[in-house]
Order: sequence, then structure tokens, then C-alpha cells
Amino acid sequence: MHKEYDAVFIGAGHNAMICAGYLAKAGLKVLVVDRHLELGGGLDSHEGPKGGFWHNMHSCLHRNVPNLPWYRDLELAELGQEYILLPIGTAMLLRNHKAIVWHTAEIEKTAASIARISKKDAKTFLELNRKYKAMAEDIFFYEIYSPPVPFEKKKALLEQSKAGREYLEWQPYSCNDFLKEVFENDIIRGVFTFNSVIRGYEVDSKGTGMLMAAMIGSGMMTYVPKGTTHKMAHTLHKMIAKAGIDVVESQSVDRILMQNGQAVGVHTVDGREFRARQVVVSSVNPHQTFLDMIGKEYLQAGFAGKVEKFRYSNTTPLFTLHLALNERLYWKAAQYDPDVDRSYYILAGLEGLRDVEELYEDCAARRLPRSLQLLGSCSAQHDPSQAPPGKCTAYLWQVAPGNLCEEEGGPERWDDIREEFTQRCVDHLAYYSTNLTRENIVYQFGQTPLDIERHLPNMRGGDIQCGEMAGDQILDKRPLPECSQYRTPVPKLYMCGASMHFSGNITGSPGYNAARVICEDLGIKLWWKPIDAVSHWEALAKAEKKRN
Repeated sequence: MHKEYDAVFIGAGHNAMICAGYLAKAGLKVLVVDRHLELGGGLDSHEGPKGGFWHNMHSCLHRNVPNLPWYRDLELAELGQEYILLPIGTAMLLRNHKAIVWHTAEIEKTAASIARISKKDAKTFLELNRKYKAMAEDIFFYEIYSPPVPFEKKKALLEQSKAGREYLEWQPYSCNDFLKEVFENDIIRGVFTFNSVIRGYEVDSKGTGMLMAAMIGSGMMTYVPKGTTHKMAHTLHKMIAKAGIDVVESQSVDRILMQNGQAVGVHTVDGREFRARQVVVSSVNPHQTFLDMIGKEYLQAGFAGKVEKFRYSNTTPLFTLHLALNERLYWKAAQYDPDVDRSYYILAGLEGLRDVEELYEDCAARRLPRSLQLLGSCSAQHDPSQAPPGKCTAYLWQVAPGNLCEEEGGPERWDDIREEFTQRCVDHLAYYSTNLTRENIVYQFGQTPLDIERHLPNMRGGDIQCGEMAGDQILDKRPLPECSQYRTPVPKLYMCGASMHFSGNITGSPGYNAARVICEDLGIKLWWKPIDAVSHWEALAKAEKKRN
């Protein structure tokens, strides 16, 4: 180990390893420090108490990852990473054992499934998919994989193209506003909004409506990593090792070293110091970075107060039911539509948008949900390597606040009700399944939102997005306007984690975008060709002007 590096990273989730990989390939000497023995953050999988059953503890579905720029640039496929593309993304199971099935690449089949509930909404869905496809590709995708553009500048650019105007049309509204405007059936509204709930969007927040339009326009690319989620973490670890990056494992950073008002390195809990000649890069949340590791005395006047007000979500924490099974689960709704049994995601317990609104009411009050809407998958059904031959594993998520109110017993109540809530989820799911019986269950266990925070403190209160995805905390306002470009008010300190644009999930966006900003600030020639939203939007405007 060296005592001094060009760049020192705090945390080794997928965003940090992506960013570190770009910097190392640009010629910087890089160190990554992580509190865990195994790197990867939410790319975490554990073998169960009976051998051969593997459980993905956080991340599971990796939408479109094999087609993303950082996956290509860092040559992860060449390092052995494999993905499985599944034909059916989601099956929403209704209490009457009917279903709506969302197909991955066959949009007409999805529309046909919707039509069995509402012919009018099926027609609308097809129209919206075609209408917003270009917007999703040319505006939304470029926005995710570029540093966020200040809104007024973005608005001036987007007003000059058709796709841009379609984005701006819905920007002032919430996701739920969009759905209530375009669909008439509450069941149809429900299936669409829940796919956004599980991505972490605050679907009732103004300033998010364009996200729903883009989601319908882009469809669902259902990729899962072969060999458990942690295989992706292992591949990223191989990538940074190949790039010559040093790693300190099983060691937390407790302090960012400051000198003359600048970040100059890190101090670990075992007493070691590692100096950074050029940059310190934090992948943990703003409270950890600024308040815990730096301290208010080093922060600009008023900035600490803004950090303290940064909000964490009560609608993204998850309780997870984990199952080891003698055989995969089958569903009663498959008699209505046989494709249900082939779906990756199963959504059981949602009857419409009203259920989501009630769930949000419960989460806002920080109480246990009055009803269940389980979303998950039989993982080993789709990747048999995750269970012994002929056996299966499954996980089902239930949105529930981690920071339960005092009337509910406070956050620690989760320890007391873990088994009770686990069984509640099993009993709920059994209503929709033909074979979720005691005989089929090898073992079961529950993972609470409190467990998530204990394992990954970055996910405060169990918030898997590491910060609420509301209209005032996304894009150029995430996490705060002062930090939205991955730079911070502290010289030489950058951020690249899920608290940054474009938030959590396995998108790689924060790490990819931060690498570009850091290299440009250091005057390093980019060895890759980054996505540039502004130039692309300017080209769209120019092309439209020429046509007209």
C-alpha cells in the first residue's frame, strides 16, 4: 500500500468502482476504501443456511445494463460478466386471479394484455409508447448519462425540438397526474405507477411527470446478472484490480482530512491516513460526507444547514421476504394468462392507483402498510445457478418505512416484528400461488429496512435511493444545487454515489458522469467519448429547424 494517491475513493459500490476505473485508465493512481470485506455495495448476495441457495440482498434486476456506455467502455463483458435477457418483465396479479403482463420487447403483446382489462387504455398505451419513444431515447437517456443541465438552459434547448417539447409538457406534473390524465382504468394506472414506485420515484411529487412518459416510451428491458447479483460486483472488482487500483477492505473512513480548507485525504477507523494529491471522491450520502466526515467547522456558512435538510425517502425502504423452495412458485393467474408463469417480476396485491396512494399515506405517517403489494421474483427460475438442482429461491419486496413513528414503536420495532411480518408476507403471497405451502418452503427469512441501513449506512432509514427522488431533489437540484455537478463547495472533494444525479438503482450514471467532470477539472484528456446531452439536444434543434 502507498500513503499517497492521485485520487482516494470513500466507498466501493458500483458507482465508485465505475468512476475509479475511468480515472485509473486516464492515468491516475487510485485508492478505494470500503467498510466491507466484499466490494459492491448493493450488489450483494449471500448463500443461505442450507447450501446452494443464493439470495440477492439488495439489487436484483439490472435494466439495460449490458447496453450502457460504461459497461462497454470498461469492457466488463470481456472480463466474464454475463447477463440474461428475459422475455417478460412484470405480471400484475389481481385478487380475482386475472393479470396484466408487461412483455419486454413485444409491445403489442403488452397492449393485448391491457386490452383484456381496458381496450381504450390499451390503445392509449400503444399511442403513448410510439409518441414518447423518441423523447425517452433522445432526451431522457441523454439526461441520465450527462451531468445535469440547469433547468433554464435545458428548457431553452428542449423547446426547440419535438422530443424536447414532449418532455417539457409533463415536467411540471407528478407521475400520478400523468397517469390520471391519460388512462381511465385505475388498475392500469396502478401497474404503471408501481413500476415507478419500485424505481424509487416519488410518484406523487410535482416535477416528475416526464419520468412516467419516458418510462412508457422506453419500455422495459429486463436483464438479470447471471450467477447472482454479486457476480457483477466481482466483475467490477476484477476491472479495478486490472486497472492497478489499490483497495483497502473491511475498513471505514471516519474522517476526511482537511488542510487549508481543502480535502487532502482520508483517515480510517484503524488510524491510517491516505493522502490524495488531486481529489477525494465520496460515494456515501451528504450527511455522512459533510457532517460526519468533515464537520460543520469546515463548511461554508449556511451549507451545513442545507445538508441537514436533505431528505431521505419513506417510500423506498423495503422489507424483503426471502424464500428457499423445493420447487419454483406457480401462480393461479396463469390459468387466465399462461405467460404469468414466465414473468420475472410478480406483483401481488395491487388493485389500482388508489392502493399506491394509500401506501404513500402510510409511509408519510411512518406506519406499517395497511395492505401488502409484494413485488419480486423466483430468481433461480430464471437463473438456475442460484439454487441447487431442481430447487428455487425467491424474494418479494414490500415498501415500508424504516423510520417507524413512535406510535408504531420506532425503527427498532422492526427487530421485534421481523418474524411476524415475514409470515404476513408468506400468507399474503400464498393466496396468489398454487404451491406456496409449508412443504414447499425449505426456509424463509425477512430482511427489514433497519437491516438495510445497518448493512449499508448510506441507505439512511433503508432508503435504497440514498435520498428522496422528489421534484426538488432530482436532476440539477440533486442532492443540492451546490453539489449537482459532482463537485462540492469543499475544494478537491467530489461525490459520485446514489445521492447524486441520477440516483440509485444499478444505472452507473453517478459514477460515469462524475468521472467526466473530474477529468475535465483536472485537465486530463478523456480517453473515452462521453455522452453529451447539450450537444445532442442542440443537434436535435438544428435538425428540426432545417426540416422546417
